[in-house]
Amino acid sequence: MASYAPIRPGGSLILAWQTKNRKVLIVGGGQVAAGRIVSVKEADAQVTLICPEDGLCDEVKHRIHVDKVVDWVDRCFQDSDLDENYDMVLTAIDDHEESLRIGQLCRARRIPVNVADVPSMCDFYFMSQHRDGPLQIAVSTNGQGPKLANMIRQKIAASLPPGIGETVRRMGILRGKVRQWDPEISNSGPRMRWVTKLCEDWGWSATLVQTIAMTTNAKTTGTIYLVGGGPGDPELITVKAQRLLQTADLVVSDRLIPQQVLDLVNRKSDSAQDELLEWCLEGLKKGQQVVRLKIGDPLLFGRGGEEVLWFRDHGYEPVLVPGISSAFSAPMVANIPVTHRGTADQVIITTGRGTKGSMPDLPEYHPMRTLVVLMAVGRATDLQQILLSNKGYPANTPISWIENANCPEERTIFSTVEQMANVVDEQNIVAPAVLVVGQSINVLNTL
Repeated sequence: MASYAPIRPGGSLILAWQTKNRKVLIVGGGQVAAGRIVSVKEADAQVTLICPEDGLCDEVKHRIHVDKVVDWVDRCFQDSDLDENYDMVLTAIDDHEESLRIGQLCRARRIPVNVADVPSMCDFYFMSQHRDGPLQIAVSTNGQGPKLANMIRQKIAASLPPGIGETVRRMGILRGKVRQWDPEISNSGPRMRWVTKLCEDWGWSATLVQTIAMTTNAKTTGTIYLVGGGPGDPELITVKAQRLLQTADLVVSDRLIPQQVLDLVNRKSDSAQDELLEWCLEGLKKGQQVVRLKIGDPLLFGRGGEEVLWFRDHGYEPVLVPGISSAFSAPMVANIPVTHRGTADQVIITTGRGTKGSMPDLPEYHPMRTLVVLMAVGRATDLQQILLSNKGYPANTPISWIENANCPEERTIFSTVEQMANVVDEQNIVAPAVLVVGQSINVLNTL
């Protein structure tokens, strides 16, 4: 059964209220009212302020007579003022009883109201806000600690990179251009994923965003991701890889990728297994986000480098996303520390199958070395002979076969170099399996 985050009652519904051309009434003329004027006028509201002249502070007078952004009524509040069908009422007067009365009148008429310093009579709060161009960041303590909210807001604002407001503005320009390039509603998903990717990779750089925003009206090109799918357990795939699988338009995977990892793929995306790289290229030409999913880590005996060069030859630069290789995860599930103080101070990772099926150049025996061999099952006899006859490995050197590491059918078989090939036949060990050779096998395993 799926698990979901618990609902935590007691908070406020945080919204960006669009008040452009909305009618707002402010009752009062002191410093609180001055702050309210700034807040609602920056949101392009139409503001009426009711307050006797002797109650106006200098800033409010400036907004009325110099900026001329407020319609001022020189008297105290009257109940009939609410007949003007205001969309919002803000009270900011020292008379506590009158403030409560105005608040109750507004609620009776279902007019959203904020009564200064009376949280129980507020339908909404004014949050501590930082603004940089189109960027607005607000902090609320739900009326519990306005000063603390200011301190938190200042801390957040200080952590922002310089020019972030300009970056946001330019990103808005870019989004508009992308819609012009590809206005079809049916393509909104891929279009927005492209913008999302741009934000994640370049979001802090206004210069880069502007450069793309100023480009000619070329169609958006696709992006190819060479993604490591990890050793087989879907919980061992990276967060970035999982996100890409869930947002990709096309996923092209190796045959070795287990089904439990493929289950992470967004059901709306196309999927192809063991197709030629041209399949990826076809998706890229359509402007799609393409994931080339490889078992383990793409660049560790995964031929990932060859695929990078292939895509470069076709005009695309793959984004590389690492994965956990079975060279590291398989020994771990077998409780084998490939390095251990006093036992192994070096580890060599190699393959049992070199170029065009040739045998690899295995290292000489060293008592402080751990050897990890991938794709070794089919070459067990040849590997055993080379280690014993040519590389000086003692016959009783510990070995371990780890089959289907990190998968439900995982199993581990321990033996020695002299029995390395026999145990493959006796235990019917099949690929994928990792071979580990060295004294580090005995550190955590009692054999």
